[in-house]
Amino acid sequence: MFSFVSEAFGGRAIGLFGPSRFLDADIEDWLLETWAWLMANLGGMARIQGTPLVLPTREFYPPTDAVGHERALYVFEQTKRLMGIAERACRLEALDSPREDQFIGTYAKLAPGKRANGTFRIEDGEVIISYASKLVDDPRGLIATLAHELSHYLLATIRKPMPGGMQLHELATDLTVAFAGFGVFGANHAFTFAQHQDAFGQGWQAGRNGYLSERSWAFALALFAALKDVEVPREQLKGSVADLTRKATRYLAGNPARLAPLQAIAS
Repeated sequence: MFSFVSEAFGGRAIGLFGPSRFLDADIEDWLLETWAWLMANLGGMARIQGTPLVLPTREFYPPTDAVGHERALYVFEQTKRLMGIAERACRLEALDSPREDQFIGTYAKLAPGKRANGTFRIEDGEVIISYASKLVDDPRGLIATLAHELSHYLLATIRKPMPGGMQLHELATDLTVAFAGFGVFGANHAFTFAQHQDAFGQGWQAGRNGYLSERSWAFALALFAALKDVEVPREQLKGSVADLTRKATRYLAGNPARLAPLQAIAS
């Protein structure tokens, strides 16, 4: 059983003669175990090799004259295609800021003073993803939000229990964003989720600024790139994440045993 707090995802284990892990040992082990779980259930190395490292460029998101909700729909369909789920039925709707302390989906509840950028829910068998209408003018934030919510969709197709249990669902969702090739967007536009429990039940409070720490995002991004044998363009990352991703890349290169079990997952 894992017992994590959000602050721990910025830490690393220190050995007797210096750093021995890039992250805290328990956290790094969970990230690798969950990544292996994703690979085992979503296509293995074949899936990784067929998934692009998506960047905020015209190659992945060609220009469009669409505006408003039609623009969001265009970004949504492009994101689904890049994630390999273009054929899956899913409705997109614009989201007016929900009131404070309101449940906004299957796994999330807003904290007081917070506003949701996106939601994922299933109603009568229909998958519905919502986005904050303000994001139409922030395409990178919109892509990050839609990739996060579509990652919920990917996870919903997996029947085997996830490592650490459902209490780590939002962490697994963030990790799925990187697994699906959208780690650059996730790292630059991270989300905050804090577990809550009260007399009315339990769930997740949603905010902004990253539940996975920058260090954990960097590790996930470097892991994806190492398995694909590609480089992450430094200029596409904010400075602190770029530095950490470079260090994570060096760490993985110097510790091939961390990658070997993943490379052995064919499908």
